[in-house]
Amino acid sequence: NVRHILNSANLRILNVVYPNAWDPVDFRAGAAAAFEKVNALLDEGDFLTLRSLLSDELLSELRESHAELAKGVIYELKETRQLGIFKSVAKSDEFGDEALFVTPLLKVTEKYTLEKDKSVWWEVRRLHKWTFKRVLPGENGEEASDWQVIA
Repeated sequence: NVRHILNSANLRILNVVYPNAWDPVDFRAGAAAAFEKVNALLDEGDFLTLRSLLSDELLSELRESHAELAKGVIYELKETRQLGIFKSVAKSDEFGDEALFVTPLLKVTEKYTLEKDKSVWWEVRRLHKWTFKRVLPGENGEEASDWQVIA
């Protein structure tokens, strides 16, 4: 995929200016693990732990919508795999900090089962685009922040 190749090249070049700001192997594993962790925490209703993983705006949206969406079904995440980088950009964030925004394309297989009749279930395979943000190291020698899901 040309989009993935171009984004990957740009992210590797970013490491020249910000050493260790981008690690494709860690990001690939981390993006899939984050998707799985966020979904597990949503199912548990653990919004306190989600605060460290999600932006305030996204957390607020999920807090309002998730309970209604989950009514009457049992959700099971079967597989998560990153297909590539859909979009990446380094720019100033809303606080004026230099930040890296990366949107991977995730292929996900999910199973839904009706709570009232467990013999009724269906599997869904779909693509997700989640945007991750990382504040880049400053001039004072700080390290890059942890990744956070913002959209």
